[in-house]
This record gives sequence, C-alpha cells and structure tokens, in this order.
Amino acid sequence: MRPLAPSLNIAFADLVENAHEKAFNAHFPANGTFHKLKRVGKEYWYHIMRDPTAPSGRRTSYAGLVGDPDVDALVERHGHEHARHKLQKEAASMLRRSGLPVPDPMEGKLAQAFQKAGLFQAGAILVGSVAYQAYGGILGVKLSGDLHRTQDIDLAQDREIALHVSHTGQMLEDFQDILKSVDASFAPKLNPSYPTTEPTRYENASNYKVDLLTAHKNSDRDRRAPVSISIMPGAALQPLDLMEFLIKKPIRSALLYEDGVAVVVPDPVRYALHKVTISQMRGLSGESGKDSKDRMQAAELVRAIEHAGRTSELAEAWSELWRDKPKQQNFVLRGILSLPDDAVDIIARSAIRYGEEPFRDGEPPTATLQRLIRKKTKDG
Repeated sequence: MRPLAPSLNIAFADLVENAHEKAFNAHFPANGTFHKLKRVGKEYWYHIMRDPTAPSGRRTSYAGLVGDPDVDALVERHGHEHARHKLQKEAASMLRRSGLPVPDPMEGKLAQAFQKAGLFQAGAILVGSVAYQAYGGILGVKLSGDLHRTQDIDLAQDREIALHVSHTGQMLEDFQDILKSVDASFAPKLNPSYPTTEPTRYENASNYKVDLLTAHKNSDRDRRAPVSISIMPGAALQPLDLMEFLIKKPIRSALLYEDGVAVVVPDPVRYALHKVTISQMRGLSGESGKDSKDRMQAAELVRAIEHAGRTSELAEAWSELWRDKPKQQNFVLRGILSLPDDAVDIIARSAIRYGEEPFRDGEPPTATLQRLIRKKTKDG
C-alpha cells in the first residue's frame, strides 16, 4: 500500500462527482421536475415528467432520500450544462496511468450496463472484489497486489429502496437482457432447491458469473429462499448473512473503465469488517478457497482506513457488528486474530480509543482475542 499524490486524490474525487452527475442527468431528463414526497415518515425525491405513453400522462421515478447531501446536490444542479465530460475523460486517463486498479473489460462493461439501466439509482450496490478496486481513490492509497481480480461480479439490492421505486410503478429492464447486451452467452443458473423461482445467478460461456444478493429481513419465512422483487424482472435475490451490515450506508465511487463508470459500493470500513468475518464462515458454505483473499483485502483496507484518518468510523462499525451480531462474534474474533499483527493492532487501538468492547487498555489485542475465543468455545 502506497499513499496517492494529492493531485490524484483530487482527480479521483472530481471523477466520482462528474461521473455520478452525468449518470443522474441521463437518468432524469431535463424536461422533468423534482418533488418531495413523504413515505413512512421520511421524505424522498421523485422526478416527474410528462409521458403520453403512461396511463396517467406522466412518469414518476424515484431519485433518492431528501437530506442525503449527494442526492440533494445532484437535484440542485440538475439540468445545468457543465463542460465536464472532457475533464472526466482526462481524469480517468490520468488515474489509470497512475497505477490505480482498472477493471477488466467484462467488469467494466457490466458495471456500465448496470449504471445505464438505472440499477444503482434503484438501490443496487456492487459488492465483492469488483467493489474493492473502487476504494483506493476514496482512501487516498494504491492498494497493493491484484486482490481485485475475480471471475465474478456480485450485485446486492437494497429491498427498502426497491419498495420506494415500486411505488412509482417504475420497472427496470429485464435483468437477462441487460446481461445479454454485454455478452449474449449469459444464461440463467437455476437453483435446484428452488426450481420455480427466478435465477439468482447468471453465467456466460467463459464461466464468468453474476450473482444477485440481498440482506435477510425478519419477514422472510425461509432465510435461504431466493427473493423476487417487482422492479427487477428476470432475476431473484439470494439472501445472505451479514449482508445488511455490509450494504448499510453505501457510498459513491467510480470504476476506471472508459471515461469512468459511476457505481455504488459498500463503505470501505464495513467492507473490511465484513471480509474479516466471512473469511471464517466460508467453510460452512463450501467456499474456503476464498478465505485467504478475504483476509488480505481486509488487512489492506484496515491499513488504508488508518492512513485516511477514519479510525473513529472503524470503531463505530466494529461496535455495531459486535453488538448486533452475537451469533457471529466467534467468527469475528477468529477473523481478526487471523490478520497480520499490524492490522489487528489498528482495530484494537481504534476500539480502545473510542471505548468500544471487547478490547481492554493494557491487554495485548491477541491475548484479548484468544481469551474471548476460549470463553465462547467453552460456553458453546
């Protein structure tokens, strides 16, 4: 891991802003207007425009939460013409030359297709190793190695946002059609345990996989059953443990494909702690071959988070994970203990500094972890 030059930090921040503004303006035509509507105690932005083909003569589209500074700024600037496209292309080119991770063509094309189809606007979040490559510019570092390389792309969907989108009658393009616009060989892989549901996985002729995921909800009768949502025809979502922690409070970033693709990814602090935990849960799902990569990504991000001065956020997210996920605490402890000593020390010092359990001032972090693991093993 190496710090980025300040000029590259600025260039990446500008690229993210310009890419998201371009995507927002393309999704919401300038001949419409934005209105605030209240649902379940919160206000949301909706874009309303005339549409002779709609039954009501107008089309309403969900745009985001009122009070989200990023969304509010996009609404405020909407329709203003800025000579930014050339600057965006130049920034993307400069950042690629600097050595920041660049998506392979399949990753870039898929992310671009998802963005153009409005998936990120409708609550989709890139998770997994494709998201990992979007963190270096955010945290001001060059993350080492090829830890972003993968043969799959994971897309999680926030079901609460999907519900707000569905209230407008808005429908996304058939998911299979989105994939086939990139590679016609993409085909559904049905789950034999749930043969009547829509697919949660697609795969192409080169064995490149696209997985659709979501968080568990208390109302789910079968926690393993794929979930269909009305706004996304042609696909279902596979609920996974800890996904609600991962996708809470996602952030905007960009992938360095062409002139920059606007994407939404998990907060890097949550991504790191999620990877720490699932590195120890992989064996239960038959995916133990990925645990080493999980740990390396987590360690690199923990170091980058300290470099960026965000250890208070690390402590806050750690406290939430420890407090809200008692059934996963043993996995959390074992995951942290498996990290290099410097990464363990950063997590422990962050927790101690902000008074978060279970670390104690004066007790070595590894001793704390080993003591708690023994206790939890004894308690069963």
